[in-house]
Amino acid sequence: MSCDLPGAWGTLETFSVGFLWAAVLLRARPAVRNPHQRGLWLAVASAAVAMTLHLGPVSAYAAELTGSPRAVALAKNQVGVMSAAAVLHFAVYATRGRRHTGAVLVAMITVMAALLALAGLGAAPAPGHGPPFTLARPSCAAYWLLLITAHVVACAACVRVCWTYGRRGPHASVNLGLTLFGWGTALAGLFWLTHYFLLAAGSRPGVPLCLIISLHAVLRAAALLVPTVMQLRHTADHARTIWRIWPLWRDLVDAVPHVALSPTRSRLLVLLQPQLSWRLIAYRKVIEVRDVILVLSHYTDPAVSRSARAHVVRCGIPADHTDAYVTACVLSRARAAKLAGAGPDPAAEMLTSSQEAGDLAAETAFLLLLTEAYLSPCVKDFGPGVAAAAGYRRRRRPVTFPRPVRNRPGK
Repeated sequence: MSCDLPGAWGTLETFSVGFLWAAVLLRARPAVRNPHQRGLWLAVASAAVAMTLHLGPVSAYAAELTGSPRAVALAKNQVGVMSAAAVLHFAVYATRGRRHTGAVLVAMITVMAALLALAGLGAAPAPGHGPPFTLARPSCAAYWLLLITAHVVACAACVRVCWTYGRRGPHASVNLGLTLFGWGTALAGLFWLTHYFLLAAGSRPGVPLCLIISLHAVLRAAALLVPTVMQLRHTADHARTIWRIWPLWRDLVDAVPHVALSPTRSRLLVLLQPQLSWRLIAYRKVIEVRDVILVLSHYTDPAVSRSARAHVVRCGIPADHTDAYVTACVLSRARAAKLAGAGPDPAAEMLTSSQEAGDLAAETAFLLLLTEAYLSPCVKDFGPGVAAAAGYRRRRRPVTFPRPVRNRPGK
């Protein structure tokens, strides 16, 4: 069904179709590679084709090109049935697998053949701004009832699948994509349900219904773009990690340069001209910082650790940040000792962790907090005189640090 939206409303319809095509083109390559994304992509792509053919300028150009406005109107409805079949295929494939997708194909061919047969009896819609359909002839009524019912059934099945699996899936991104696609399909279903009443009244869709179908296009495009948005979010998180951890990494690598896996470059240059992906660079920085911490453990002393904890308490640091600030104080003194030429103590116990297990996300979060502490005035005020004034008797015991993790990216 065409929507003849005047003025700015027509611009909104064109924008929604353009947004739909942008999402389709952007996700085309991942859909070809991943069969699990192919069904959703085909559903959105078919909707983009159907809505494009229903745009006023496109319909007018096609009618002028073919010389048969009636044939163009029939072709638009045939493409609409294909779009409904793609939506139904997505719903069936998501719940029952490939075994029942053949039935969807047979149903689509049957409906399209029936519409062509009814069109041969004079039921094809006539172009123009008058009533798009009528109940005056049985063949015409059967044509539109079959077309509307095909869309309603496909939308209802898809909405049921999206709302059922979008609430209990294990992946947040998949749940969000299904929810958005379900809402978009629900709006399309509402659009076609209203056509039962329009069929009885013999009138055209008004502006509210045309806005509903435009909003449906935006929601379906957004559902298709969820993986891209999530990927951009993760990329931004990796870039933020590199930027924030850089001051700590630079100071520690200056003291223990052999742990660096690549030549040192400026922070801005690493982000603007990365030699690896930001994800791998962030992972590498985390691992290198942890390696330096292990090396500097031979330059630590339990008395420094105790005086550092007392100093942090005097600074009024919250209890949940105390360990990070104590670690930063100890590292600053160990780094200074290493740069001053002090020899390592082979008998010193390695820095250990009070955690039984960790992961890359926990490591990264701790090191970001450690960087914040390392740059704070509290840690910068912790000098050799502070440790000497504490007057503690030297006694060997392990300093508590998070255990280094060597898991690979993405695991």
